[in-house]
Formats: sequence, C-alpha cells, structure tokens
Amino acid sequence: MHAAGTLRDGLLHTAGDDDWDEVLGAHLHVGVQLTRALVPAMREARWGRIVYVGGAAGLVGSVGQGAYDVAKAGLFGLMRGAALELDRRGITVNYLVPFAYTRMTASIPPATPALERFKQHARSSRPCDVAPLVAWLCSERSAGVTGQVLGVRGAELGLWSQPRPVQHAVRSEGFTPELVDVAVRGALSVQLTPLESEFDLFAEPAPPVSRADSTDCDHDRSDSR
Repeated sequence: MHAAGTLRDGLLHTAGDDDWDEVLGAHLHVGVQLTRALVPAMREARWGRIVYVGGAAGLVGSVGQGAYDVAKAGLFGLMRGAALELDRRGITVNYLVPFAYTRMTASIPPATPALERFKQHARSSRPCDVAPLVAWLCSERSAGVTGQVLGVRGAELGLWSQPRPVQHAVRSEGFTPELVDVAVRGALSVQLTPLESEFDLFAEPAPPVSRADSTDCDHDRSDSR
C-alpha cells in the first residue's frame, strides 16, 4: 500500500519547480518505484494486493492544488495499467479515495467560507473509518476486484465511476468545426461534466459513524490523505 503524501499548495502559475518536484515525487514517483520493486515477487507468487491511496482531487480537481491533482491522477493511470498487466497473475490493484481529517488536510488554508465549512465538517471523518476497506482490499476476500476506485467518507462506502465514452455523435461525412459546435452544444451537452472541485462535490457533511467513545480513533492521526 502506497500512502506517502505531502502538500505544497499554489496556483498553477505561482507554484515553483521545487513544489511540483516534491509533490509528484512523494505521491506518484514513489508509487511507481514501490510497484516496480514489489511486482516481481508478486508475479512469482501469483498473488498480491496493491492499493494506491489516491484522492478526489486527482479525479475531480481542486483549485490551488495543481501538483497534487496531477500526482493523484497519475496514480489512477498507474492503477489501471498495473491492474491490466497483473490480472492474470492473481494480483489485484485498486485506487483508494479516503476522506479523513489528518495533519496534512488540516494544513489546507481555508481560502473561502465554503472551504472553511468543508474543513469543519471534515473533522468527523477519521482515518480509522477508512481502515476496514483497506484491510479488505489487502485480503483474500477481495479476489477478482481489481482496477477499481473505491472510497470511504465517514459511514459511506462509495464506488467511483471511471472515464468512459458516455455519448456519441456520428456523421458519415465527418465533422467541421461548426458541426462539432452543433454536436457538443446539442446532443452531447446533456452529458457534459460539471466543472466542480472536490470541495464542491462533497460540500455536505459525510454520513457520521456512530462511535461508542468520542475518543475512538484519536490515536490514528496520520499524514496520509
């Protein structure tokens, strides 16, 4: 399981080379290196479990986190490629989208009132809420479930969609730019993806997990997101 992470937030035109290198290195390059190191033994054993800790930002996007968005999107591509390569060897590869309040997420500056509200209700989502899904993905029980994006948000377990063609426009004579405009703004328009950030998409509080003790999970604070 690859759960390394760091943040160096900044707009695309203000983040420096060092910011990009650190974030891509921790989130993406380490994931590639670990995969290359572990896969030979897994292939020989014809069994293995790989879980990449991704993030909603890599699938949806977020403002001021370009390097993080790219790194997590890269992990998604790595997951799909590895899952296809290793499927016949009994090795599953999946992408985890955890929602948990950690030291890393606490460091995100509340630039807007909406983000401040998001951070406040995010405090109820703990790393230990994500742990059962991780344990399952790493177990024998998850056999056959590979190439998937799964997430936990409080008491909610979610299966994410993945990029696929959702609608087609066919014209035997081909298209001109003008006809592309007609198609995109016409028949295809109902399937256009809204321009939402992860903070827009998950603006509402997560379904709460009932805890017998309010101090449950206090020991599991981590830096992963």
